Order: sequence, then C-alpha cells, then structure tokens
Amino acid sequence: MNAIENGERPTTEDLAGEWREFRREREDALRRPYDWLSVVGLAWVVADVPTAVADLPGRWWVSGGVLHVAAAAAEGLVLLDGDGGATDALDGEVTREVAEAGATAFALVGDLRIEVLRRGGYYALRLRDPQAPARTGFAGVPTWAFDDAWRVPVRLEPYDEPRTVVVDAAAPGLTQRATAVGEVVLVRDGVEHRLVATGRRHAWSVSFRDATSGVTSSAWRTVGIDGDPASGTGVLDLNRAVSYPYAFSDHGTCPAPIDGNALPFDVTAGEKAPAGRTGVPPIAGGSTALPGPQLLGGSVPD
Repeated sequence: MNAIENGERPTTEDLAGEWREFRREREDALRRPYDWLSVVGLAWVVADVPTAVADLPGRWWVSGGVLHVAAAAAEGLVLLDGDGGATDALDGEVTREVAEAGATAFALVGDLRIEVLRRGGYYALRLRDPQAPARTGFAGVPTWAFDDAWRVPVRLEPYDEPRTVVVDAAAPGLTQRATAVGEVVLVRDGVEHRLVATGRRHAWSVSFRDATSGVTSSAWRTVGIDGDPASGTGVLDLNRAVSYPYAFSDHGTCPAPIDGNALPFDVTAGEKAPAGRTGVPPIAGGSTALPGPQLLGGSVPD
C-alpha cells in the first residue's frame, strides 16, 4: 500500500506513479477496438426518401424526426442490440430515434461499426473500424513529463443552481449546450484566473485553452477537478489534461470550452497534440460541417 492509499501526504514520486497509471489506463482505453482511434468517417443523412449513404448497405432517410433504413439480408447490415451485441442482418425496414446531442451503436458491416448520432437536429452515421491506421499504428499520446508544479491548488465556487451555457463545437456550424456548475479559481504569478466548470454538482471538470493550444497541444483540452466543490477547495492537476476525441480524427463534433476559459500562459503539462496531427478542427467544411442551418440544440431556442 502506498502513501496515497494510506492517506499520508504523497511524495512527488507517489504522485508521478499515480500519473503513470493514469496514462496507462488512458492509452489502454484508446486502444480498444471501437474507441476514438477507430473513427474513420462521419456521414450526414439528410434525404427524406430512401437514399444510399457513404457506400454503406441499405437506403437511409429521415422522416418525422426519425431515422429510417431499409436493406435486404444479403446486404449484410447486422443490427446491434441495446448492449452492442450483434443480432441478425436487417431484412426490411427499421427506424431509430436519437435525442439531440445523443449517439447509439446501431449496426455492423463486417467489422465496421455504424453509430447513429444527432447533432444540430440532423442525423449522422459515425463509422468505426478496428483496422483504422490511427489505431493499428498507435504508439501512445505524446505528453509533457509529470511535473508536480502543475498540480495547482484552486478555490471552488459552486453556483447556487447549474446554468445552461451555449458553446461552439469541433463541427463547423454547430453549437452545443454545456451545464456550468461553478468556477475554479487559480493564482499564477500573483494573478487570479477563473475557469467555468461543467459536469455535475460533485464531479467537476474544465475545458480550457492556453498558450500552447493549436501549437504543441490540441486546440482545447479537458481535465477533471480533484476535491469536493462543497468544501470550497481542490486541486487542478494539469498533468492529467487530455485531448478531446476530435483531436484524433477529422470526424469529431466535441463541444468547445465555455467562452473565457482561456489561460494566458503555456500549460506545459498533460497531453500534447496526437502524433502526426495538429489537434485543430476545421473552421469550415469537412465531414462534420452541419449540412444546413442548425435546427435543434445549442443556440436554437427550445
């Protein structure tokens, strides 16, 4: 049992060991067959009549806010059950309804997994392939070395009630909604900085930009807060800052930080941009760009 498990004050080596375990678990998760390294495409379904999409089996369309697909069994579109297990090849027509900002595993074509998601009121198909080069060639995410100095004591200031905040996204033209729960206050070189936290009342995280964003790290990153917000104090361990899924492919729709969540200095801790990638989403165009004006969610009134 180490000092952390004993409840003793941890040494720098204790903390570095915990960080190495965190990194191991993070990269093991990314290596899973259908995690974020497997994403190879995203295709919007906008037709209101049966239409082929992205060379996939079947014909796809949207009617009455519901996704429809029709296929013959010989086409090999194998439906997934609620636990993600394969069932039978579709022979006929099936529908799937997904809430705005939601996603669900839907079908397999060989090893290729199709997920149905809804962003901005539009349905899309996200494609995951365990043989994606990003996964088969994965050698880890570059990081800065652990540095205890980036474990920053912070003051936690919960809001009386959670607030809904509109944020931009990695998908051009898309806005999303985040639940702001309070503010994280840190001091660096005598200057106070505030970041708005999202999440649940007792589980906070912050998405942020800093002076390395889009240079040596991805355009924005996220990190959890250690500590109970009700106590008013915590630790922002920036060694554990990680990139969002959008940084690993060209097909992410991840929410951006709340406006103002920017640190005006280099945070040389946590993950750098993935190897061979800038970690910067497109400003316009690309597979994730909304196919029309946003219809639901984000800045669109309910």
